[in-house]
Amino acid sequence: MSVAFARLPRLFLACAFALLSLAPQLLFAQNASDPSLEIELHGTITPEKVGTHETQTFEMPKGIQRMEVELESPGFQKGMYVTVGLFDPERYRGEGRARFSITALTATGPYLPGPLVPGTWKVAFGYNYVAPTAHGEYTLRIHLSRQLDPTHYMVLNSKPGWYAGDLHSHTGNTDAVCKSQSGKDVPCPAWKLLEAAASQKLDFLAVTDHNTQATFNEMEQVQPYYDRLLLIAGEEVTTVRGHANVWGTMGFLDYRVADHGFTANDLFDQAHAQHALVSINHWYWPWDGRCPGCGWGWAPITDYSKLDSIEVINGYHEYGSWFAPPPGNGIPLWEQLHARGLRPTGVGGGDEHRGGEQLPLHDGVGIPTTVVYARELSQPAILEGIKAGHVYIRTTGPDGPELLLNAGTAMMGDEVTASQGSEVSFTVTTNDHSGAKLLLYLDGKSIEHSPTLANGAASYRWTSDGKRHWLRAELVDGKPGSDPIALTNPIYLNWK
Repeated sequence: MSVAFARLPRLFLACAFALLSLAPQLLFAQNASDPSLEIELHGTITPEKVGTHETQTFEMPKGIQRMEVELESPGFQKGMYVTVGLFDPERYRGEGRARFSITALTATGPYLPGPLVPGTWKVAFGYNYVAPTAHGEYTLRIHLSRQLDPTHYMVLNSKPGWYAGDLHSHTGNTDAVCKSQSGKDVPCPAWKLLEAAASQKLDFLAVTDHNTQATFNEMEQVQPYYDRLLLIAGEEVTTVRGHANVWGTMGFLDYRVADHGFTANDLFDQAHAQHALVSINHWYWPWDGRCPGCGWGWAPITDYSKLDSIEVINGYHEYGSWFAPPPGNGIPLWEQLHARGLRPTGVGGGDEHRGGEQLPLHDGVGIPTTVVYARELSQPAILEGIKAGHVYIRTTGPDGPELLLNAGTAMMGDEVTASQGSEVSFTVTTNDHSGAKLLLYLDGKSIEHSPTLANGAASYRWTSDGKRHWLRAELVDGKPGSDPIALTNPIYLNWK
């Protein structure tokens, strides 16, 4: 998209710049095995074309789920302003951006989401302004993909580090409720959840509405505005006998799980085939009429080796609710799975259902906060960090204490090999100043003489027997029946 600065009103220029800045830079991958997925349209820009539209066509193959489009033209400084309008074989799909994407579920505004209909598509190039002496060339690059999810993702921060977020939240597209202008309980709009997450200064938020893909388009529309809050595509797959979070795909996930035929294990495989992660939620919830099917009832047939994660702390404490999580929350199953030789990453989930209205009561999004070490702040990097177990949990929220466990260069989630008789030195660091007590757990059991924190640090030396073990850390405030205020994932010893 190009325009001459001197000839256009300032307001128009500001709007044009805003439109360009909303879309992240797109990188188009070449696909040598299927050249039809990479299309280029070319044309010339001359003063004689001012005030006209020029139409070019291309063929949309069958089975395409995503298209990404980028217009390359001389630019504002060269005095040329060209627009891109798009028509599929059946309808108008939108006009106005130099970079945009369209899928069956999502589209960069002002383009319309919907099926990418096979057949002849038309591109209308509008020559809104060309300076009298201007002359140039344009190229429209169209990348077509047979997968719904993008092959590139927005990066909000390119630096490696610890990023804090929430992996379990809901909007009014399913069962989140908040007060309307007149004080009535109504389906809570997504922006209320996102504003609440932003107010908590979270780095990322997985929106995990129940059994729906309906929220993804709004997430894509608003992500450029939330340029410090990464929005992760998620879904709480809500079966008749339990709930599982899936992060990292917009694709369909079949919730019709049964004892035979399509089982929970098939659901896990379906998610993994879409390069997503799977986590069981609030497995311990009671089975009664107040929340039918909320506890995990597929245990007898579940292949837990297919899990990437388990929600060990669920934050659903809705004020006045019938239910509060039991002491220990989801930790017991997590430890049992480790005892079987499995390594699911322990995470927390706020399970927000009120659009942040109960944050003053210390309930809602970001409580607990899951903190992930990632190479950058992007969806793939956060999911990589979760898969690797580079995670600790601030159970009291984003302002809770940091808690880091290391063994030399190894961090939580990493493995250390130690031969029989050799010594492993663990270090724990925290910024907690409340006087909380440090507890270390070896193989799920509290170490009797856990080290004492001094100036936010402690060390522990362990002599290896050459066998497999796991060690993790907690900070506790000593209140009877309370959850730890922070806990780490384990460091694994001789796990292979």
